[in-house]
Amino acid sequence: MTRLAEPIQQNFLLARLPKHEQELLHPHLELVSLHTKDDINVVESRVHHLHFPLTAVISIMDMQPSGRTVEAAVVGHEGCSGSYVIDGLKRSLCRTLVQIGGTALRLSISTLNTVLPEIPVFERMVRRFTIVLLRHALISVGCSQFHSVEQRLGRWLLAHHHRTGSAVFPFTHDFLGEQLGVQRVTVTQALSAFQDRGLVHYRYGKVELVDFRGMEKAACECFPLAKQAIDDYLGDIESYVKARLR
Repeated sequence: MTRLAEPIQQNFLLARLPKHEQELLHPHLELVSLHTKDDINVVESRVHHLHFPLTAVISIMDMQPSGRTVEAAVVGHEGCSGSYVIDGLKRSLCRTLVQIGGTALRLSISTLNTVLPEIPVFERMVRRFTIVLLRHALISVGCSQFHSVEQRLGRWLLAHHHRTGSAVFPFTHDFLGEQLGVQRVTVTQALSAFQDRGLVHYRYGKVELVDFRGMEKAACECFPLAKQAIDDYLGDIESYVKARLR
């Protein structure tokens, strides 16, 4: 864990803040390393930090009393985890899990509460990102009901490539099954079908996406819908910031 140098521009939310808001937040942002499968929060645990991924990816998951989980939304370098604390919530609404290890900037909630009156654009951006997560959660609900496991897995892999720029992911079949809410053997069957078609290459602990166009055809239409939600959010924020600067 090290102090922030200048990675603030790697997170789309932070990078779009007016300079004076970046300067106010800068001393309070801490660069941290996140590790795959680590829990940031579990349901009802106290939220101590907002995390702004740089190279990491964070999964927002629903967890049933039985212990079964399924992914509802994902946070990459376009936003932050824990955005709902802006509205005064102190405890986690979900399980928050590191899906892909990497770096992130974190901001303590106690500090956020102190500086929030001075960073109105930040507040608006975080609230707007919460709407993105809601949209993604709704897409995931429909996807799990109406699309096959192969289609959902294809969408999932494309979404992670879009967020990270990487084509190789450190995912076991067990982990993928947990994210999709299906059995390990079902994931193995879907990956085997993709590999037979030349769309992916997999070995233990790694999945490589090798044919992006082919995967776009194999995946459901939920990927472009989720991507559009992020693009709309970024466009709205840029328009808002420009309007304030006039």
